[in-house]
Amino acid sequence: MGDIQIGINLEFVRHDDKPFEWAVEKAAEIGYEFVEPMVHWGRELLSEAGYFHSVSLLDDPYRVKRACARAGVRLSGLSSHTPLCKPEISLEYLKQAIRFAAECGAPVVNTDEGPKPAWTSAEEDHVLMRYVLKEAAAVAEARGVRLGCSMLGLARDAERMLQRYIDQTQKRRRMMSLD
Repeated sequence: MGDIQIGINLEFVRHDDKPFEWAVEKAAEIGYEFVEPMVHWGRELLSEAGYFHSVSLLDDPYRVKRACARAGVRLSGLSSHTPLCKPEISLEYLKQAIRFAAECGAPVVNTDEGPKPAWTSAEEDHVLMRYVLKEAAAVAEARGVRLGCSMLGLARDAERMLQRYIDQTQKRRRMMSLD
């Protein structure tokens, strides 16, 4: 059995109105060895102005790598949460986050099931999620990046459904977090 190592999602500093590099330094200062930065698509005013901890996927991935090296911490993954049942939002975002993760050295890209469309059935949700995860898994596998899925607000049989998604979309690189 492997060792358990503790890291922190940089979301813990969101109310401090500070930039990404400050968040990494703060995590190191309080004793964390691993960090999980949040990434977003496009440009976000508060991040650009240095008032928010997230990093744009349009930035240089080496910005993340250099900040972690300076602080003496390692990346545990990227927080790339997106609604998996909405492929028009999630698929290209996840694929870009995976490519960014591979370049900055993050071993995992984390997402979650997200809000589901009100008009879809559970079976339709499965098809939509399967499509997104299968496409994203192909990009991840080629780059040696894992997909992580935090399941938020699980229903009774949701764990079984999640295992079904994992079984159909990933061969060896399984990871999940039941928040």
